[in-house]
Amino acid sequence: MSRQKRRLTIQSALQLSAFVWPNFVCVHGCVFLTQYAGSNPPPSNDTATGWESFINHVHIFDEFRNSATMKKIVDRLEDLDVIEETYDDTHPDFIAACELGRMAAKLWALKLKQDFPLDRFRVYYTEYDNPIVRFHKVRAGEAVWLTNEALASATDPSFRNSLVYDTELHIA
Repeated sequence: MSRQKRRLTIQSALQLSAFVWPNFVCVHGCVFLTQYAGSNPPPSNDTATGWESFINHVHIFDEFRNSATMKKIVDRLEDLDVIEETYDDTHPDFIAACELGRMAAKLWALKLKQDFPLDRFRVYYTEYDNPIVRFHKVRAGEAVWLTNEALASATDPSFRNSLVYDTELHIA
């Protein structure tokens, strides 16, 4: 394959860079990815940390085209099929999405530390069925989304190969 055919377009490169080095905004005392800046304040039954963890989670396969996606019909109604997407975790696109997710988690932690140097954040990478990156600010009096101890003892396959970056600690 020629070098010209392998190259990303400039637009694709910009989209990728915006994903791995995103912009953040503070709204209602919460820090969000800029695209979620219009999010409401946390509902009364949730904490700011819980709300940020929920709003700021991004599924890699929702952001990028891939060939690892498989669809299966999980329910057939009269005029509607309910389709669930699953992923082939042996497919090269799944493996690449995991690598991208791990990279994004690390870069998001670095960017949050740069943009909000007085605040502490935790950035998580999980990969069970669809690689996910999420983050939240660490607040006194509020539990983090996932403690290091809970992660270490987790038996749920959702947490296999998970990573946590804490901006208070050295990010290597």
